[in-house]
Amino acid sequence: MAKTVLYVSSSSGVNVRDAAAGNKVRALFQGTLMIHDSSDAPVKKALNGTTYTWLKVTYYYKGGNDAYLYATKETGWVTEENTAKVSTTKPSKSSVYTEDKSYKQNERLVNARYICNYLRSLSSDIRWSVNAICAMLGNMDAESGMSPGSWEETNNKDKGYGLVHWTPASKYLNTLSTGQSKTDIDLQLKRILAEVDGTYSQWAINNHSPALSFKNFTQSVKTVKSLAEYFLRCYEQPTRVTENSVSERSRNAQKWYDVLSALGDI
Repeated sequence: MAKTVLYVSSSSGVNVRDAAAGNKVRALFQGTLMIHDSSDAPVKKALNGTTYTWLKVTYYYKGGNDAYLYATKETGWVTEENTAKVSTTKPSKSSVYTEDKSYKQNERLVNARYICNYLRSLSSDIRWSVNAICAMLGNMDAESGMSPGSWEETNNKDKGYGLVHWTPASKYLNTLSTGQSKTDIDLQLKRILAEVDGTYSQWAINNHSPALSFKNFTQSVKTVKSLAEYFLRCYEQPTRVTENSVSERSRNAQKWYDVLSALGDI
């Protein structure tokens, strides 16, 4: 069954309904990602006197005021007129978003796809598994919103910086050569690869059981959700790991797996 990845294109968002022209379930913000399965045929139906094309979609949203209600996955119906289709063409480096700001889901997707393609294009001996990539993306989503220019606290080198929020930021920034841009996504990915091969120390192998080296993590076919927890505990190493933080990153990772699969990137 063919799948299409969509996002909310309307600046005012879109209402999800329980059926074509049915009852409102919730409002989705501009940029929210959705997947439409071709087996669910579009339906033409009027709402408040206007006929729309309705699509049944799986969507991912952040709900309520709880910071951990992230990437919740549900299904519903939206108007096709308020959505846009994500191209199956893989984004180039020039398309990557690099500012220190909170990006919309469809913008984060550009960066996620670039990172995925970068790591899947490596030589076979160091190529990352699909599950490991999505596990890391789930953590990047929570740490930096997928932006290589993200600061935990703007210009504070004692706090986190970059895709994975290296902490302190100086851990990464002090390794840059003159003329190198700190927001260069390739440089940050190369840094992560250098941590895999042991050039730099980052991964704490004994922070989760059973022990898994960073190299073995990158090749692992364990579930996306379990690998997301490995990356959280062994790479990000927060002072306190909570059930909510594990759930957040696991659900983020599954979101990226679902979306990248639907696009044919993995």
